[in-house]
Amino acid sequence: MLRLKIRVERIDKSESIEVIAIANSGFIGVEPEVLIPSSIAKQLRLHEIEEPETYSKITGDGREVEFLKYRNSVNIYVITEDRIEGPITSTVLISPRARYILLNDKLLSKLKIVLIDFGEGIWCFRDEIGEKERRSM
Repeated sequence: MLRLKIRVERIDKSESIEVIAIANSGFIGVEPEVLIPSSIAKQLRLHEIEEPETYSKITGDGREVEFLKYRNSVNIYVITEDRIEGPITSTVLISPRARYILLNDKLLSKLKIVLIDFGEGIWCFRDEIGEKERRSM
């Protein structure tokens, strides 16, 4: 499993939080998306930005799940010991059942994340291929 330290920052830069997120290439989308628990959405006060949409998505096991969706409401950064990559503007999906922060495939791509070894959580940035290996948090 690949865990990354990220900063989630409101688009107006008034609030931000640094947390560990899970890179989930199976979380597919047409735009960069981050799934966050409702407690983090409250900390970021996303409700102050706009009214959310209700959005349904089919999960990997075929269930339909409803989310609150805030379009293009945050900037996401990946934070490492020697580099910060971002910001990438992302849509937020909120689920009251979510316990983890998940980054979708489009967001991971925009952040230039390349997974080298799924089981060991070894990864690098796209411009580091063959030169550097990083470990999951």
